[in-house]
Amino acid sequence: MSRRFTRPVVCFLLIRTSIVLNLRLNHGDQVEDAFHSKPMINLPVPDHIQAMLVDDWENITKNNQLVPLPHRKPVTKILEDYLLFERPHREEGSAGMDILEEVVAGFREYFEKALSRILLYRFERHQHMDLRKLWDGADATSEYKSVCDVYGAEHLSRLIVSLPELLAQTNMDQQSVSRLREEFGKFTVWLGRHCETYFVNEYETPSQEYVDKARSF
Repeated sequence: MSRRFTRPVVCFLLIRTSIVLNLRLNHGDQVEDAFHSKPMINLPVPDHIQAMLVDDWENITKNNQLVPLPHRKPVTKILEDYLLFERPHREEGSAGMDILEEVVAGFREYFEKALSRILLYRFERHQHMDLRKLWDGADATSEYKSVCDVYGAEHLSRLIVSLPELLAQTNMDQQSVSRLREEFGKFTVWLGRHCETYFVNEYETPSQEYVDKARSF
């Protein structure tokens, strides 16, 4: 299905709620307690990314389609491109440069740990099982060393809307939370401006055999 950027905001809020609910179902009271007791990041999500998330949800859960994987622009490439864009705006050796690189590295680590636990819709789990062989046991010469080399902006955006709840589980103070909000805000604005570069234009329709297996998960 082709990309559409005309979805109502309420649909995006429902999708975000669905992703967060998945997070809470997987982590239980730990997330619920953190949600109420820790500083929260109010992270604005650009309109284009909101629209993509709604289309993403509809394509997968209603139309039984999948993001074509391995992705032509995987998370590794997205984060590398963002660093290339943002580094010239920071002074070499400065605290700002250190924070940028630490945040991007942390974002990658969050994605690697979160993907199979909270970022997949049920219909995608069989696809994930098939793809695991690409990075399980990969050596230094492999093109696919982790999920970051296989999945792309669609799944990364699902992580973005989960970040407030995920970061609420950490022990960061308000100053750190504010700095992270600033850094993630810059990244989401940049990604939103480059949707056509990093998001797929068409989802793929799997075989009936896949559909039958996916429904059994």
